[in-house]
Amino acid sequence: MRSIICISVLALATQAAAQTAPEGCFARTYSEAHLARHPAQVVREISVAFGDFSGDSVPWADVIVVTADQGHAAASGQGGGTYGQIARCTLRDTGRWACSAECDGGTLEIMGLDQDGLLLRTAYFLTGTGDDCGGEVDLAEVPDQRVSYKLQRLPDSACAGRWE
Repeated sequence: MRSIICISVLALATQAAAQTAPEGCFARTYSEAHLARHPAQVVREISVAFGDFSGDSVPWADVIVVTADQGHAAASGQGGGTYGQIARCTLRDTGRWACSAECDGGTLEIMGLDQDGLLLRTAYFLTGTGDDCGGEVDLAEVPDQRVSYKLQRLPDSACAGRWE
């Protein structure tokens, strides 16, 4: 029994150690043709920069979004705006990273991450225009229904200075 416990603990430690924290810059601008095919999509442009923005050695995601003038963003008068959110990332038991905004601002799940790109998924993630808790624009197209965003890896300079 003791050896089974040791092997299990070692396997879990190895799995956790094998995970790499998200880092770098990822972005995408959706074409007019793409947006026309997806009229509920609220994101025209999105960038995510990962880093230790708080000095606590935990990865954080700095998310910047330019909304499309369609879907619920257009209906609420928020189409064409620039919104941001900072989210703290943690490694979940599933082996995937997830980044959560404070004040119940939602979560971005990292479904895929490699040298070429990033695949995010959310059913609720708020972005806003200030430092207030929460936010104004939900990246989910339909409340509580998952939506995914596939972004390309870019040089870190592509994400620098976008939200100030």
